[in-house]
Amino acid sequence: MTKPTTNVDSHKSKSLRAVEYILFAACLCVIALRVTFTEGPSQQSVQLQAAVNDTVFSLSLSAVLILAVVVWFVWSFCSSRFVYRISGLEIGLALFCIASAVACFTAADKRAAITGAVTLISPLFMAVLLVQILDSHARNALLLICVICISALGVACAWQSAEQFFISNQVMIEQYERDPQSILEPIGIQPGTFNQMLLEHRILSHDVRAFFTTGNSAGSFAIIACFAALAVFAERLIARGGQPVPLAGVMFSAFALAANIFALFITHSKGAIAAAAIATVLFFVLLGFGNWFSAHKKVILIVCLLLVVAAGLVAVAYGVSYGRLPGGNSMLVRWQYWLASAQMIADHPFTGVGPGNFSDFYHRYKLASAPETVSDPHSLPLSLLTQYGPLGLAGFLIAVLLPLLKVTTRSNLADKQHTYGEFKKPAAIYVAIVCLAMLLIRPLVTPESTAQTFDEKLYVLFTSFIAPVVAFAVGFWLASSVLQTTSNTYALPGANISIIALSCALVAVLIHNLIDYAIFEPGVFTAFCAVLACAVALDSKRRLTPAFILKPAAVAKFVAVAAGAIVCWAYFNYALLPVAKNTAKIAEAKNAARYAQFELAHNLLDAAAKNDPFDPQAPSLNGRLYLEHFSFFTPRQPQLLLSAEQSFFIAAQRNPADFKSFERLAEVYTAFAQISPQQKEDFLNKALDSASVAVELYPGLDRLNIQLAEIAEQLGKTDLAIEYYKKAVDIENGFRAQFRLMYPSRQVFSRLGEEKYGLAKKRIEALSQKPAP
Repeated sequence: MTKPTTNVDSHKSKSLRAVEYILFAACLCVIALRVTFTEGPSQQSVQLQAAVNDTVFSLSLSAVLILAVVVWFVWSFCSSRFVYRISGLEIGLALFCIASAVACFTAADKRAAITGAVTLISPLFMAVLLVQILDSHARNALLLICVICISALGVACAWQSAEQFFISNQVMIEQYERDPQSILEPIGIQPGTFNQMLLEHRILSHDVRAFFTTGNSAGSFAIIACFAALAVFAERLIARGGQPVPLAGVMFSAFALAANIFALFITHSKGAIAAAAIATVLFFVLLGFGNWFSAHKKVILIVCLLLVVAAGLVAVAYGVSYGRLPGGNSMLVRWQYWLASAQMIADHPFTGVGPGNFSDFYHRYKLASAPETVSDPHSLPLSLLTQYGPLGLAGFLIAVLLPLLKVTTRSNLADKQHTYGEFKKPAAIYVAIVCLAMLLIRPLVTPESTAQTFDEKLYVLFTSFIAPVVAFAVGFWLASSVLQTTSNTYALPGANISIIALSCALVAVLIHNLIDYAIFEPGVFTAFCAVLACAVALDSKRRLTPAFILKPAAVAKFVAVAAGAIVCWAYFNYALLPVAKNTAKIAEAKNAARYAQFELAHNLLDAAAKNDPFDPQAPSLNGRLYLEHFSFFTPRQPQLLLSAEQSFFIAAQRNPADFKSFERLAEVYTAFAQISPQQKEDFLNKALDSASVAVELYPGLDRLNIQLAEIAEQLGKTDLAIEYYKKAVDIENGFRAQFRLMYPSRQVFSRLGEEKYGLAKKRIEALSQKPAP
């Protein structure tokens, strides 16, 4: 590359440069941990046993990223000179933060909103930080290390995918056939339910998902890893500087690229593979016609925008006409997700329903016959619109697309290679740090294995913890082998082909997630933001522009320190610590309840509810525990029902969009009616009101309609009882019709249950024949 006129590193103090090296290591560790751990603060669907919803772990990693940004900003601002490079993310990130704050404020479940927002915002801040660290002539080695690390993580995922494909998936099938309860119980699925059928279908489908929750998510990350490997391999293979390219290095690097391509195809993600194919074509087009593309960028961008809009209109028109999108069952249910999302957006057009709140509101709009309940609409723009509103969508797109458009529409063809000093030593240090973090941290947060024998435990130890680290280290060595030359220095890949490869990775992920939610998995999105930062840092045209340099006054430094302290205090006080404390107390309460220490369990849940005024989980669990005690003890104790009522009231106030609190309140009042004959009618009316709210929040749930019909029948409201019995039967009939459409070769599965289904039809017949009072 041509040497920039302004060397940013020369304006930084030695202490700041040392801090940046440490922060860079922290970012690499977070990326590696998120990619190699099944992290999902907001689960998207029924998960397998290995899928862990550890919100504390997710928030802790986000805390590392946010703390790293704060440390860099404060340290840099308190230096003699504050140096900052405009990355292009700033405007979009500011808009997205504003939209997130508004969405969190208006969200029904504010705890879920805070968790969802910080999980998505923190990688974007990491991207800004990486640009500052990597955007310097002297940091070319770090930039290359970051790209190769992502490629090496792809090799680790390839290993995990291969192990699943050839071994563990078959082992899980055999375990499920031998003892289904051993898989169902840990994830809370009742035998004979529709969720069991969905899980069984997924197990038998041999889903290859690496360390992610689904094969589609693994496919999205594989796209990133493939183009990261390509960025290094293709550039060095061209050997612009005239240096000889060792054949062995080329073969090893090609093997790393092939491993990532294998990981992509083994996921069987049609969307990811199609998006990767489109990006590959785009890669060669930009490589061959980059100057022409830059010269006509405005026309090309307008045409692409019009094509996207036209494709969207065609899809909508097809969906409206046929009630589905062209394709298999996945496109049928996606249309149902999108139709419900459109109605949700219409009701919340400005702020959205809040991050992490989609699943609660989806019940209200879900088509009654739809077989699945999801927590994301499986579409990037719809997900942002429904949860963050139009400002959130605009901010996200500006933050991602603006820097991407800038680096891909500039001519970098004249760039020359720039050689820099030692590569092996810093690479070895950072690889060792990342490997150590994976070896030490992943075992602490991974669920305990169910292996019994020594051989099984040894196998789990190797496949779950040792092999991924070894695969990562080997992948890094393979990918970097092509960089070796006959001299003691190494050459940075030319900016043009590297920017093109990394940009195509980002474009492919965005295309794929037009019909999926994989980008919202923390591992995928964190890697996505890291690649975005590398592409921006590689843009030599932007490097030639002067950096923003300021000599802060003492008062400004004090303000910077205070602002950093406030940000850290706010994050730990409102995002991380309440969740960490509650998670620990809830775990203790569940353990106490397991050993019949009910008073201790209630005290722990009460303390958890007080610790976090936003979280509805603790009071909801407490109410359920009180209800269980009431049904368990004889004689019946009304005080337990009063405590349950109070707990569910608190849960409903903290998340008024969740139908479960109102459903359980109806159960409480029905129980009150059974033990209080004198006040029976009053309690049944309260039960009817609570059940009506629950049905309003989830009109397509058949069991709620039956519950409401039964209460109405006890009150003598025959017409109302018949109405809701009929709704329950209609819902079940609609579900069965769609089940036959989706699974024509399978025996029809009853979501409501044959007993309740038959009971509802009998009550309709009996009540219809009953003379009116």
